[in-house]
Amino acid sequence: MINKKRLYFVLAIFIVGLGLVIWRLVSVQILQREDWKTRAKAVHERKISVSPKRGKIYDRRGRVLAFNRESYEVAVDSYNMTKPELLIEVLGDELSIPKSELNEKIYQESYFTWIDRSVSYETGQRIKARVNKANIDGVILIESNRRVYPRGELAAPIVGFTGVDGDGLAGVEYSRNNVLAGKPKVLRLTYGANRNPYRRRTLVEGRPGYDVYLTIDLKIQHILQEKLQQGVERFDANRAWGIVLDPGDGAVLGMASNESFDPNAYEKYSAAERKNLPISETFEPGSILKVFSGLAALDHGVVEPNTMVNGNSPIVLYGHSINNAQYRDYGRVPFSEVIKHSINTGIIRVSQELGERNLYNFLTKVGFEKKTGIELPGEEGGKLDHYSDWSGLSIGSIPIGQGISVTGLQLAAKMATVANGGNLVKPTIIEKVEGLEGKTISTLSREKTIAGPVATRESVTEMKRMLRSVVEDGTGQDADIPGYGVSGKTGTAQKPEKGGYAEDKYISSFAGYFPKENPQYLILIVIDEVGTRPVWGGATAGKVFKEVGTRIIKSVED
Repeated sequence: MINKKRLYFVLAIFIVGLGLVIWRLVSVQILQREDWKTRAKAVHERKISVSPKRGKIYDRRGRVLAFNRESYEVAVDSYNMTKPELLIEVLGDELSIPKSELNEKIYQESYFTWIDRSVSYETGQRIKARVNKANIDGVILIESNRRVYPRGELAAPIVGFTGVDGDGLAGVEYSRNNVLAGKPKVLRLTYGANRNPYRRRTLVEGRPGYDVYLTIDLKIQHILQEKLQQGVERFDANRAWGIVLDPGDGAVLGMASNESFDPNAYEKYSAAERKNLPISETFEPGSILKVFSGLAALDHGVVEPNTMVNGNSPIVLYGHSINNAQYRDYGRVPFSEVIKHSINTGIIRVSQELGERNLYNFLTKVGFEKKTGIELPGEEGGKLDHYSDWSGLSIGSIPIGQGISVTGLQLAAKMATVANGGNLVKPTIIEKVEGLEGKTISTLSREKTIAGPVATRESVTEMKRMLRSVVEDGTGQDADIPGYGVSGKTGTAQKPEKGGYAEDKYISSFAGYFPKENPQYLILIVIDEVGTRPVWGGATAGKVFKEVGTRIIKSVED
């Protein structure tokens, strides 16, 4: 006879169990459907972003400065890996990665772990052949590109470099990353039950990056960099930097220092070694600033070229004596002689008559203390205090280029303004951008690089005559290039140090342009801490200027 109590008990347990199963099914299939769907996708699908082919960088003549070479990105799937010890041996051989580092990555519990994202095409092919031959599963090889800089150190601070993810980290690579990078291709990898990918679906097609043409000319860049290094050696200097501009539109034809770095191995250099000195290093310009304090006086009608000025030394301000170079007395001389012979006391007396406010307003109008806005990262703006904050000595120091700081590019751009007749120029490093099949996306616009004028044409013309006399028979005679009518200005400034100025450390410089009619080249040379004597800008930087200019002329003729 059936025991009804036992039957009911078993039936109750069955009903409760069935209810639990039904509830679990409802919970998984309905209430938690989206959560489990997401988990399933995470296990069986993975999105991979594949870097597009990055745009190339060229000089103005179409010579390649940066391009992509086919490469691989290597990752591993540790859950479906076979023969891990052998895999460690293969990757260690091919990628030169320490065994301890590979152990950590390969035994990490993950379906996807990056091993190396910048592997040469040849190395990737060898890895593929070796793992296939050894029947090793779990290696993921993704076709990619890596950046190559065929010119090495030449123009490296301008071009910059990219990181392992392909994004620009310095120079034009950084400032124009959105143009060069293109749009990445996005893939969805679907895995089977054995965890091997069996389907690749393209979610975003992406597009390659655009090509960027720079304004620099590699020949000029090479000449400038080589002559700067020779200048450092010749004058036993600390370092040197320089710029070559087209004074008509502000295009940078060359910009370098005597030392550079290899962007193909940028990680081996410190941040200081990778600096772009012409835009990041500020210094007191010395007597080159007399061009602008003098132009301000001409433009305000304070003097004319023949106005007689007291050039005797010293001039005393608040008990502080300011002397001419070598303590020389000039007596009363025409204002044109003040510029030609770089007479400190003469320009100071003229600036006193001009006044602090007018001098300050003119210097800011020309653009001192402001960044030029060039398309490069790391630019500094220099320093010029508001005239209301000037001390009693400022009207004596600022007109001769002390107590004000500039960058090389900033100073070169202001001198280009004089060279082209008074139109303020905005330096640029980008000539044009090209898209697919050579389609022009953008190009250098003169309207965007030219502003002004900053002074009357008559005032600028008079200053240009004086700058020619500086090179003809003034302080800049060592810079002259026969037949080309070089015009320019010398500068020699004591370097500031805590509590005042160093007695034996100078920044020596020369800024000039040629030909005399319709100038094509504006060149600035800056030499830091000349170790030989004399230290004057004309006798040091002026000589380097002449060598650079002469070589540029020959390169054009060739």
